Amino acid sequence: MPPKSILKKTGPPMTERNGQPVNQRHLDVALHHANILEQRKAVEAQVLDSIITLMEWPHSPDADPKRPSATVARDFTEAVAAFQPADYDALIEERNIADKCGYALCPKPKMRARSTAKKQFVDTDKGVEIVDRKVLEVWCSNDCAKRALYVKVQLSEEPAWLRTGAHGEKIELMVDNAQELRTTLPVRAKQAAPAPVKTEEEEDLDDAWAALDSAKTELALERGEKPGAVSKANNSLVQDTIKERESSNAPPQPPTLPAGSTMAIEGHIPRHNRQKDEDEDEDGQDWDKDLNG
Repeated sequence: MPPKSILKKTGPPMTERNGQPVNQRHLDVALHHANILEQRKAVEAQVLDSIITLMEWPHSPDADPKRPSATVARDFTEAVAAFQPADYDALIEERNIADKCGYALCPKPKMRARSTAKKQFVDTDKGVEIVDRKVLEVWCSNDCAKRALYVKVQLSEEPAWLRTGAHGEKIELMVDNAQELRTTLPVRAKQAAPAPVKTEEEEDLDDAWAALDSAKTELALERGEKPGAVSKANNSLVQDTIKERESSNAPPQPPTLPAGSTMAIEGHIPRHNRQKDEDEDEDGQDWDKDLNG
């Protein structure tokens, strides 16, 4: 009897499992998600390396964040192109831990609060404001804060591994030598968007509307009217003349009621509530009432 192997038996090939062929669509979907995971790992590693590198920036203690060199500006924009706003906040926090300004192109240390209190009084153009100490100790000046936040608002919330193209749009810097950087760095010209292609039904609909407008114009000329003008035949059109209602400053008057109408019942005044006229008091035919009484 030949010896029996103790190793596990190998499964059937991927093209067939349990006697049934494997769905190729399922394999493609699994491969697609596997590629996305690989891209995500690569991008996250790239972002981490960029944060570690930008923590030590700038290399020169005399660097000017207002006028960086073309090489520094290009390297910085390429490093933060794959960032999300949360990654940029992580870079600012790491630089603050190292007592540096949150803007990666600034060599100065961060601002120090006057005291260790959590809330600080700061003089601003609008007066004295109460600011959190953590917010105050982020930048070296308001100018660096504006330049750093100008970069942050351009970052995409979408992860870099899901973006189309390379890593999104090109990042711009708020600098004073923008003309020098524009002539040194390659600038991608904006291309005009192609005109949308109309379907056959849309073209037929446009032709029908054009024929209707042409027929209206010819009919107006036959009537001796100006094309497009409002005429008597088109009296149903809305006039665009707006008239303002005249307002008077006089106070409104209360409504007046005729005399004796307060006791009226549905317009009829009862006899015992009816006022006697002078003619009824001096009627010459009433003298016989006293004689009979």
